[in-house]
Amino acid sequence: MTQLASVLKALADPSRLRIVNVLSHRGVCVCDLQTVLGLSQPFISRHLAYLRKVGVVRDQREGPRVCYSVADDGPLAHAVQSLLREILPLSQALQADLEMLGEYGRSGRLKSQASCSEAEMAARSAEADSESLASKAA
Repeated sequence: MTQLASVLKALADPSRLRIVNVLSHRGVCVCDLQTVLGLSQPFISRHLAYLRKVGVVRDQREGPRVCYSVADDGPLAHAVQSLLREILPLSQALQADLEMLGEYGRSGRLKSQASCSEAEMAARSAEADSESLASKAA
């Protein structure tokens, strides 16, 4: 129950909700979140640390960058993702953030475009492999 309360508290902040909204669509680095959301690097980093602490986002180092994405493992991950899918389309501001993300992605102005996508795919592949091994062992 405590973990659920922590996750819901994390998602109650409008700035963290904007960050999770972007990350729910693609993994990006802090510099790309700055560009898309128009927020400062220290502000975003502080919120990412909070979201990582409660298990909403995860990070993956790719060379000089750290790519962030929405965590898709853990006991609350699927519940959080379902909640996000339902509530995020209700906000025009969150939709505007996604439009900005798409615009920057199409124009090639996202610095983490290739590295974070590859990192996400590698991490998800490794998770799928470990789940497959665990289910075979059971």
